Amino acid sequence: MIKPNTEEFDPQESAASEVKSYATGFVVSLLLTVGAFASVLSDLPTTWKVAFICAAALLQIMVHLRNFLHLRFSDRQSREDLLLVLFSVGLLAIMAGGTWYIMSDLSGRMHHVGGSGMGMHHAPAD
Repeated sequence: MIKPNTEEFDPQESAASEVKSYATGFVVSLLLTVGAFASVLSDLPTTWKVAFICAAALLQIMVHLRNFLHLRFSDRQSREDLLLVLFSVGLLAIMAGGTWYIMSDLSGRMHHVGGSGMGMHHAPAD
């Protein structure tokens, strides 16, 4: 970390800050994971379980981005890194969504049954 009002870099303080960030992220991620497993094993209604698991997953993504990848809104470099991550996530969502659409459309076409009751790709029986 750079000491305030100076240009001096303190590697000891930087290392302690990094270890503290990783330890905090690990503990919070562990608690969120245990909480998700506990919700599955509980007697809650299914909709509450799914909602809790989704909320825990979103929180865990935020913990990973902040504590492990060190993405913050405080300085310019972190903003650029965050935009890069968001762009990558957007591209992956487009590719996954496109793949899902193409495969579901293909599945519908493969299982389409013609008017005679036979599949489209079957040869007529003798």
